[in-house]
Amino acid sequence: MKLPRILIPFFAFVWELIPLFKIPVEYYIKGGMVWFKNWTGSTGRPYVCWREYSPSPIFVLLVLLPALVLLASYIFHRDSSLRNLGFSMLFSLLAATIAPVFISDFLINFILLMLVSLSSGTALGKDMGDRAILAFGGFLPGLVVILVIFAQFHGAC
Repeated sequence: MKLPRILIPFFAFVWELIPLFKIPVEYYIKGGMVWFKNWTGSTGRPYVCWREYSPSPIFVLLVLLPALVLLASYIFHRDSSLRNLGFSMLFSLLAATIAPVFISDFLINFILLMLVSLSSGTALGKDMGDRAILAFGGFLPGLVVILVIFAQFHGAC
């Protein structure tokens, strides 16, 4: 049974939700140290400065896992649509993971993610429907990653 390509981004979306909410703070923050240890917000988590965001290799690997699985499945099935969707997700997820290291504004990161998703969908797609699926397939998991990263950091520096 072949899985429709439009459902693959939703599975990647769910994957990004599960590990990202369960990953401990030390995978996001340099050395696991919290900047304001005694100052907690309404959620009970300590406020953390943006300068402390530093993704660990395990965090990056878990975030990139849906794209890597698609690229590995391309090797076995030789379906170019899997390869293109894998690359679209890979570019978007890399942008969503690495850009917050340098840019602390959510809106700029969101716009960057949209531009990366649209450009990868346009470059890899054959027709308009294929381009839309590729852009959506990269944008949805990347949006979840950006939202979860921004939810981890409460305080201003």
